Amino acid sequence: MVFEVTHTPPDPGRDFDGGALRVFAAGHQFEDLSIRWLCAAGLDLRTQDANGNQFGFETAGGRIKGHIDGVIVAGPDIGVPWPALWEHKALKVASWTDTVKRGVRASKPVYFGQVQIYMAYMDLSVALFTALNKDTQELHHEVVPFDAAEAQALSDKAVMVIRAADAGELPPRIATHPDYHLCRWCAYARRCWESPS
Repeated sequence: MVFEVTHTPPDPGRDFDGGALRVFAAGHQFEDLSIRWLCAAGLDLRTQDANGNQFGFETAGGRIKGHIDGVIVAGPDIGVPWPALWEHKALKVASWTDTVKRGVRASKPVYFGQVQIYMAYMDLSVALFTALNKDTQELHHEVVPFDAAEAQALSDKAVMVIRAADAGELPPRIATHPDYHLCRWCAYARRCWESPS
């Protein structure tokens, strides 16, 4: 199978320093390697639709949306029902080791939530979460079943945030300082931290 993988810059219009841009670029390269390896192993992994666009979803007037890394539509019988969402993360060794040891739900709850929302809106019942160790290129694959209650809770939270924003209110922050690791990657960090709490 021959395919082309393209990536758009994250959060168009938002400024990222050179270091962050290099992290994004390296992540795309690691993802491309994993795609090739999985396809070579016999998985029919699709990363783009017929028009060459990344698969994704949009709801609430475009205020809730996401793009997935791919969908595995067929493959060897490994106990995973196809089609399956495919989500890829390239992790530093300590983070990768923790994910392997404790599983994505306990180790990476943000990623676990991400795949739950994606499965809900893409109507998929299972995900194959691939974590690549950036230091050794070891791969860890974890089957993540759809959790309807978790997906609904996260969707409800998103609606709560939209309603608060429409009312000119800000929900409570998740941190006490703007240098919190999740805040550093948030597209709305500046707006959040420059507004009164």
